[in-house]
Amino acid sequence: MAEHTGGGSGVVDGNYHYEKSLLDNKKVIELLDQAIKQNKGFSLARFGIGEISYLSYPANGLFVQEFKRYVSYAGVSNAPEIIRRELVKSLRDTDIAGLIAPWRLDPRAKQTRTVLEQLKFMPSKACCAWIMQSFLDEGTSLPCLSNKKVLLVGRRSKEAEIVFKEQGEQITGSIDLNGYEELNRVQNELQSDQEWEIALISAGIPATILAPRIAKLTQKVAIDFGHALDMIIDGKEYKLSDLVKKYNDQFS
Repeated sequence: MAEHTGGGSGVVDGNYHYEKSLLDNKKVIELLDQAIKQNKGFSLARFGIGEISYLSYPANGLFVQEFKRYVSYAGVSNAPEIIRRELVKSLRDTDIAGLIAPWRLDPRAKQTRTVLEQLKFMPSKACCAWIMQSFLDEGTSLPCLSNKKVLLVGRRSKEAEIVFKEQGEQITGSIDLNGYEELNRVQNELQSDQEWEIALISAGIPATILAPRIAKLTQKVAIDFGHALDMIIDGKEYKLSDLVKKYNDQFS
């Protein structure tokens, strides 16, 4: 994807005000649907708190420190500079970048702008990083999933498969993904499986890295689905802090 620095991309007088051109939910669904109909590779990768922390490294190493208790849960098992390099590539390659909206978390939105300024890069299409969760908050299932063959990827993909099938979705399978070191294995599995049309990847930072990669390699739709998967599995019981604590206790 080419760099965009014209006024239409949200860059005004050198200020990277991406929040002024964030796509709404309806437009994102239209673009995903269109890509499936056209058999076109298309990805949505989200750059939330963890991703922006690593993209701020080493200029602001404090963010990586603050993120420390989530590192293992978020699938980060490599040096910050390696993760940063992969995330920069993902940000440049993804078709839609999910970015932190100021109305959700203003300090990290400011840091997101700083990151974009440092990279001298503006995504051509962006939406709120919490877009998938907002669909669920609205009480709507993802319209783009109906009658589509879906592959689930991530630590809880087997659990999610049961729930999705109960909801009548066509799930072609599920692939475990726990951390960065498993990316190549999962990438190979996704490439060799010809059945699916949409991959929903919920695997922390590795999901952000994998979505654009896999869309490009398979010419299919790959979505960094995030905690929306936990919300679907846990329903009203969903609580991120509990999931992180349970995971950290298990491996401490």
